[in-house]
Amino acid sequence: MLERLMALDRRIIFLALLIVVIIPTLLKVSFPISSITPTTQDVYDEIDGLEPGSCVWIALDYTPPAMAELQPQLSSILHHCFAKDIKVLGLNPLIAESAPLGHKEFRKIGKEHNKIEGTDYVYLGYRPGQLSVMLGLAKDMETAGYTKDMNDTPLSDIPMMKEVKSYDDANLLIALAAFKTPGYWVQFVGDRFGVRVAVGVTNVMYTAMFPYINSGQLKGVLPGLQGAAEYEHLVKKAGYSSGGPAQAGMSIQSIVHYALVLLLILCNVGYFVIRHREAKALERRQTEAVKQSVGLE
Repeated sequence: MLERLMALDRRIIFLALLIVVIIPTLLKVSFPISSITPTTQDVYDEIDGLEPGSCVWIALDYTPPAMAELQPQLSSILHHCFAKDIKVLGLNPLIAESAPLGHKEFRKIGKEHNKIEGTDYVYLGYRPGQLSVMLGLAKDMETAGYTKDMNDTPLSDIPMMKEVKSYDDANLLIALAAFKTPGYWVQFVGDRFGVRVAVGVTNVMYTAMFPYINSGQLKGVLPGLQGAAEYEHLVKKAGYSSGGPAQAGMSIQSIVHYALVLLLILCNVGYFVIRHREAKALERRQTEAVKQSVGLE
């Protein structure tokens, strides 16, 4: 039995893991959230403490490969903001590929809350220049290169943009990042212009945020899919939304991890049992050989 387990074709293992993913997905398995990461709670409290009519800026610094972790973060944040009648400005001064990802999600969540683009939210999209764009936003939109939104509507014709001119009008800036961009927002926007900055990052980036968290430069951090699931739970618990994909995704990820740990345990037990058997067999053969050589048999 153990020998057969140790000799399994890797394709069978991949198939088993695929089944482990498919079944919980079809059954819509969702584990309850038992605790909230403090930095996730910090982001939630920052937004929940804002008054209706406040403005949250959301910068998207990720590409499609990171969508599984960061897009659910964006969805939950938008649900929270729109449910509290907080205006939201979306922009992509650093990563061009994230512009269509963000605009699509803004429209989707905005529609669920009956929000009007141009009045309740605006998506500026990408402008080349990166650091110069980030610094230019401290003065005004035109200095940063923004004269139109993603729909090519002049900013002068957009009602919301009559009140949102620069960082002075941002009550909170949240950067959702899959690259080393959070440091830019902290150094060149948060520290320099006094903007309150929070971030959402992929899970592998989370520990790199600790220096900014401990210094108070970041007001909160969402750690990957876990942070998205926790934020989704908080938003749902408060009645701001009916839920989303993050909690289910986190549950499936946990099931896969359990399956991998179980497989590793079985393989290691099998390895040592087989080695023990082989050692015993070798010992018996050596004993028999010694007996035969001295004529005891």
